[in-house]
Amino acid sequence: MKVSTVAAGSGTITGVIQPGSTPRSRRPTMVLPTPPLTVADLDEFGLEDPRFDLIDGMCLVRAWPTPLETRVTKRLVRLLVEVTPAHMRVHTRGVSLRIEPRSEIVPDIIVAAAGDDDRPRRITDLPLLVVEVAELSNRRYDRTLKFDVYRDRGVPSCWLVDPDTPAIDAYDLVNGAYVQVGSATGQQELSVTSPVACTIIPATLIDPPHPE
Repeated sequence: MKVSTVAAGSGTITGVIQPGSTPRSRRPTMVLPTPPLTVADLDEFGLEDPRFDLIDGMCLVRAWPTPLETRVTKRLVRLLVEVTPAHMRVHTRGVSLRIEPRSEIVPDIIVAAAGDDDRPRRITDLPLLVVEVAELSNRRYDRTLKFDVYRDRGVPSCWLVDPDTPAIDAYDLVNGAYVQVGSATGQQELSVTSPVACTIIPATLIDPPHPE
């Protein structure tokens, strides 16, 4: 067993390498300043990885989306693009949402007012809708911490999609709190009118698994 210490900003991180594991020299490495971090720090380090969320100065790294999450996200994006009016844009994973100087997160889908740049890297204005597609491994994070951040930021609408069931829950912000305005499971229909009018059947997001 080997113990290794790596510098991280002004502090150090000590880790353990088990016998037979890949040598550290062959692993991708990244050095970050000691928390709390700011959005400016991430920009300085050139961190544009969509797995990174920054919440209250703490940097969280999420797993890459599974094929199921990716399929559901792509189908929702196509549906939203078809019903979104010309003054709105649909952005998918890779476009971050600036919350405040020490918080920036990456929703799976963002619907926002159209701006000068149709393919922005970051959205700083208040979006109209955020969508999170969460399998079991990251469901608690999306439905608690990120959900609270969207509420506190004042995002008018939030959809939470469970691809395993499959199911979708739609929430609107009312007097500073999210209120569920619709829910659907399997072959049930979810019809919403804000911020766009559409009908979603959760089962069609996963089955049949058409080639993407």
